[in-house]
Amino acid sequence: MPAKNQHLNKAQHDEDFAASLDVDTTPYLDWIITGLFYSALHYVEAYFATLRVHSPDHRTRDSSICRDHKLRAIFADFSELKNFSINARYYDCRFEPRDVSRNLRPRLERVKTHILRLLE
Repeated sequence: MPAKNQHLNKAQHDEDFAASLDVDTTPYLDWIITGLFYSALHYVEAYFATLRVHSPDHRTRDSSICRDHKLRAIFADFSELKNFSINARYYDCRFEPRDVSRNLRPRLERVKTHILRLLE
């Protein structure tokens, strides 16, 4: 089971990957969306690592977020990132740069900020 710092490093790595692609010109918006979701996932898992909890799958993680009173505030943002990621990974959905810049990046920032405050 990865430790808190391993999850934080992976979260930053995924976020850096997403930022390395120009949202306005890349044909790979699906990969930006996927990177943003997995960054959020690792921030959440960093918090769970401090509780010695590991989510074996997405469904368990979602349930754990809902049950944890400290995480309920970010569930909608996390879920939206997850839903976009599912559509990006498994379906032939068309995305626009504004989906990333106006919707998903702010959601990741809220998840990240919330988690980092909990980890202080």
